[in-house]
Amino acid sequence: MQINTPRRYTTSEAAAVVRYQPQTLRRELCLKGHFHGIRPAKLPGGRLLWDAAKVDALASGEGV
Repeated sequence: MQINTPRRYTTSEAAAVVRYQPQTLRRELCLKGHFHGIRPAKLPGGRLLWDAAKVDALASGEGV
């Protein structure tokens, strides 16, 4: 049995898709609590995972 989990980007991957520096995503998250309306999942080690569908929509100009 296979469980379908949503596709996720690391901060570096998400930044590359939206053409920003990774630090910009982390800064906006720290200051506003989100990056253009996208809130990442926080892992215990401090890593952030961003919803790939929302990041792709933002990159294509659809918005979140």
